[in-house]
Amino acid sequence: MAHPTPGVRSSIPVLGAVSPIARVAIIATLAMSAIAIALDFALHVEGATVFVVSAIAILGLAWIVGLSTERLGALTGPQVGGILNATFGNIAELIIAFFALQAGLITVVKASLTGSIIGNLLLVLGAAVLAGGLKNGLQTFSQRIAGSNAALLVLAAVGLFIPAVFAVSGLESEGTRVEESVLVALVLMVGYGLSLVWGFTNPEATLGGQGEPEGHAGPAWTGKVAVGVLLVAAAFLAVLSEILVSSIEPFIEQFGLSELFVGVILIPTIGNLAEHIVAVQLAYKNKIEFAMAVTFGSSLQVALFVAPVLVLLGLVVGQPMDLVFQPLEIAAVGVAVAISALIALDGESNWLEGALLMLVYLIIAISFFELRVPLQAI
Repeated sequence: MAHPTPGVRSSIPVLGAVSPIARVAIIATLAMSAIAIALDFALHVEGATVFVVSAIAILGLAWIVGLSTERLGALTGPQVGGILNATFGNIAELIIAFFALQAGLITVVKASLTGSIIGNLLLVLGAAVLAGGLKNGLQTFSQRIAGSNAALLVLAAVGLFIPAVFAVSGLESEGTRVEESVLVALVLMVGYGLSLVWGFTNPEATLGGQGEPEGHAGPAWTGKVAVGVLLVAAAFLAVLSEILVSSIEPFIEQFGLSELFVGVILIPTIGNLAEHIVAVQLAYKNKIEFAMAVTFGSSLQVALFVAPVLVLLGLVVGQPMDLVFQPLEIAAVGVAVAISALIALDGESNWLEGALLMLVYLIIAISFFELRVPLQAI
């Protein structure tokens, strides 16, 4: 990392404490955010242009949120830092999903939940294992700890999709589905709280809980600066997410896509790309256990926290959402959870496993792309 001059550091603390490349990225993110806001509010442009520009801005903002949470984690210690990363790891996706929910795009919201789990366990874990294997050869990690975390993810996925199992019977009304989903959401949030307590009190029993990986302590910001950056980035994320959501339907019509494909593939990629890059970098530096902590932890958070929160927010904004997912979504998540669990159980990973994980993700993406017309709910 470059060492800026004292004058630059004191005059602009946010930019002065980062490398020249990061400085350019932050400025470019702010510029893209301003352009997206101008296109939407001033010029009233619609369609793919606004969608693409706002998506690029959100990618940068999610990365900035990651920088600030990394720094706060380094200042507060690995346990509190782990909670901060878990809390803000999916903040961009949660904000996008909230505005989509408010706009009544229920299919997109539910698809983004399954897409996030699938993307983390197949695309991101696959890319991390591939990069780490090509650079370092066979990589090893704690078989017992990885197996325990994988089992927790399996249980979380089962709990998330239980409402869909009951819906197959056809004996439930729409109102009953929502009521059941609300109760399940509350139970899942209890499980999320318990998982945080477990991780906080038993760091040695969680992936990456033995300390902080080198090179990922964030910029040399003070605590106040890091909090300020986090709040400003989150505010911009809220504005840009609303713009992105308002352009989803014109974007879908322009390219002939389905809401399911946009939700499963595009939205999770936009919201989580920065976090995904971190996982690949960790594996490349032979920190495969930390990379797995990112992917498993993010998936667990989606199943136990993000999905339940969206169900409850649906009641608040007058857009009731159930947890009854499409059969293809359930099958895809089941495959992703099962394969990632199998890889975790032997305590070893190699580049071939990573490549195959990514190929499975490609097959699933093709399947969703071919669904030009959204499936009917169960």
